Amino acid sequence: MVHLITSLIVLAFLGIADSAYLAWTHFRKKPIVCLIGDKCEAVTESKWGTMFGVRNEILGIIYYIAILVGAFLIFYNYRIENYLLIISGIGFAFSAFLTYIQSYVIKSYCFYCLVSAFLSLLIFLNVLIL
Repeated sequence: MVHLITSLIVLAFLGIADSAYLAWTHFRKKPIVCLIGDKCEAVTESKWGTMFGVRNEILGIIYYIAILVGAFLIFYNYRIENYLLIISGIGFAFSAFLTYIQSYVIKSYCFYCLVSAFLSLLIFLNVLIL
């Protein structure tokens, strides 16, 4: 169980770093160093870059912080596994939806968005095992 909690903490920190980088580049108006192709901005600055009036990067930071806090609470024996399952399930579904949008609507990929989707999948699978 401790290994799963540790992996959740590591995955959450990676997600925070990933989302924070995208937020930093957006708000500082810096170009994204995209590791696959050169169209990260086509994804992050599209109409799909904002949901519910909030930038997806900010939603990502909030999501990963919630996972991080949840992992620490479970470590300290708070019984919130069901809440963490719901949060991670929503995060995974949202990431899957945004990956679909990248593939079939925008027809361009953002490396950092795909990393976030993969992290969301790993977090969801870890929470399922808890």
